[in-house]
Amino acid sequence: MGKGAARGRGLHKVVAVLATLSALVLAACGGAGGTGAGNGNSSGDKGSIEIGYIPWDEDIAVSYLWKQLLEEEGYRVTLTQVEVAPLFAAVANGSIDLFMDVWMPSTHGQYMDRFGDQVEVLGTWYDQADLGLAVPDYVEARSIEDLKQYADRFGKRIVGIEAGAGLMRVTRESAIPGYGLDDWELVQSSTPTMLAELDRAIQNREWIVVTLWRPHWAFAKYDIRYLEDPKGLMNPTGAEEIQTIARQGFSEDFAEVAEWLGRFKLTGEQLAELEAAIQDHGADQPEKGVQAWLEENRDVVEAWLK
Repeated sequence: MGKGAARGRGLHKVVAVLATLSALVLAACGGAGGTGAGNGNSSGDKGSIEIGYIPWDEDIAVSYLWKQLLEEEGYRVTLTQVEVAPLFAAVANGSIDLFMDVWMPSTHGQYMDRFGDQVEVLGTWYDQADLGLAVPDYVEARSIEDLKQYADRFGKRIVGIEAGAGLMRVTRESAIPGYGLDDWELVQSSTPTMLAELDRAIQNREWIVVTLWRPHWAFAKYDIRYLEDPKGLMNPTGAEEIQTIARQGFSEDFAEVAEWLGRFKLTGEQLAELEAAIQDHGADQPEKGVQAWLEENRDVVEAWLK
């Protein structure tokens, strides 16, 4: 345990250094994201806001949703996709204004431990999020404990997502050693690659286990389920909250936006419908799905913007 803890501390130090360096590159190359209301001009422009996001479907959905809403209200909005560690660092140093997919207290806890005193927490917009290892329903395994029994069927592979994701850390550091899967491979890829591999496996009725989270549209599209986690290693603190964070000074520079984001809430059904609309209208153009969802849910957003 001592060696494992030391490796973990070393990894966190490396992540922190890389995050800080990446954020400095973002600040130098991308222009200032946290430019404040002073960017407004005489035509009534309310200013520029840069939203950073990670390629998790709920983050894509809500980031594009708020881009649309803020632009309707007179703000200029830029969306920037960033890996999770550099994104936390960028919000902390003020080069990006907002990040709307902070899973607490477990998934992104290590980043908030490092950067939490350098950012503003604007609110919690979802409070029933969780992580898991998911399989197609036709797979006989019912629990993570069963994976060893069916190792040959799965090829000793767990198909993962981006290397820096908190979900990957929990799987690698907790679930794999906790369930005796040290000889299994946790495949580092990307969220789209993981979903494509899941889709191919289901089409061919092949066995596959993937890292996944809820809320996610895949649970509605496919007959899939979480493997039971009797040791509670994937969600050691229970259901998680999804929060919005901002650079320091954001709520002063953009007071009304901070108030709106503080009132921002989505139910599981509303978020599922938003994600489904994006998939239905083309995932490569999320703004189309957002617009379709808004046409049916103006009353929902008006409660945030009142």
